[in-house]
Amino acid sequence: MRCLLIAGVVAFSCTAFPGSALGAQPVPARELWEFPLGALFEPAALAIEPGAGFWNPATPGLRGAERLRVGIASLSAGAAQGVDGQLIGAQWRRSSGTSWSATIARTSVPGLIRTDSDPQSVGEIPYSSMLLSLGAARTLLPHVTVGAAARLRIGQSDQLTRTAVAADFGVVLHDLPFRDARIAASSFLWRPGRELEDRPSVLFAADARVAGSERTHEIRAGYAHHAVNRGARESGPFASVRVDRVEGRVGYLRTGAGSSTAGRLRSGLAVHYARYVVGLAREEGIVGLGPVYQFTLSTSLK
Repeated sequence: MRCLLIAGVVAFSCTAFPGSALGAQPVPARELWEFPLGALFEPAALAIEPGAGFWNPATPGLRGAERLRVGIASLSAGAAQGVDGQLIGAQWRRSSGTSWSATIARTSVPGLIRTDSDPQSVGEIPYSSMLLSLGAARTLLPHVTVGAAARLRIGQSDQLTRTAVAADFGVVLHDLPFRDARIAASSFLWRPGRELEDRPSVLFAADARVAGSERTHEIRAGYAHHAVNRGARESGPFASVRVDRVEGRVGYLRTGAGSSTAGRLRSGLAVHYARYVVGLAREEGIVGLGPVYQFTLSTSLK
């Protein structure tokens, strides 16, 4: 349902009423950030592959002796939905214990055709959004990490380009004594005083180890929630299995927008080899739409 609504909003605003629709949206293409770029494999509030700190600035993703991690992600929603996304991120942990993260992400709807008085095409209508993020995270207590991020969002629809600055905050409770549990929460694209116009998100996720004794051999289960102010809401359970170098994940999400709800399945597989992690994730399509695919690649340095 979320994907159908996004596709409808994009088509409506770009073709039917290009002037009046954009007047109600100060920065175009906000709805493109309802697609889980970089967070299709993991819940957004806990996602560390590959763009740690993008959805939740308190998730630097560096463990042990790691000092630097870089990663990329590519998301494709196929021809039916027509949304593509790319992300590149880096995290750097200083000797003081503070972890810095930087991310460049872009989403777009290619192939929107411009027509004149007849059906003949006279070019394409650009519709895209770029998000630049810089964040910092630090562990203040043995099991509590907090983070903050500053973001610059650039939205383009046809000949209109506008920018907005946002600030987000997050927290992660990690390595808890009970079942190595984790609890995470954060905001996304929050502009104080502009909540009605820019519709910030609230993210939440929690999981715990249900079997196994270490990170490379374990089964985890949890629950995730993602709500956009005056927009789509999605929530549901998820589970992951890690056996040595191979990690698999599956989740079932219920998405609601207005009075309509729909369910869909997310699944993914990642391979950990030496300093590299390669992942492929898939979200089932709903309401006749095709599936969404995401490819990720990350590496770390000591």
